[in-house]
Amino acid sequence: TVDDGIEYVAPAPTAEAIRRKRNSKLQSEVDVIASNALRWADLSSEAQAAWATYRTALLDVPQQAGFPTVTWPTKPGDT
Repeated sequence: TVDDGIEYVAPAPTAEAIRRKRNSKLQSEVDVIASNALRWADLSSEAQAAWATYRTALLDVPQQAGFPTVTWPTKPGDT
């Protein structure tokens, strides 16, 4: 961004920061569904597969080329 003629560049994300964000997404988005047997049982097999794929994609974030610059996977239902 530019402010008063001075350009500020946001620092590049660190590997640790990306892992923290990934872990937060796993806990706040995936675990609340996948670890709740009643909620999981209410999902269709397609929805369960989508959540399982999303969880795997989050776990694989550190293996992306260019890490710690990553492309976050899309949470089921956010498409």
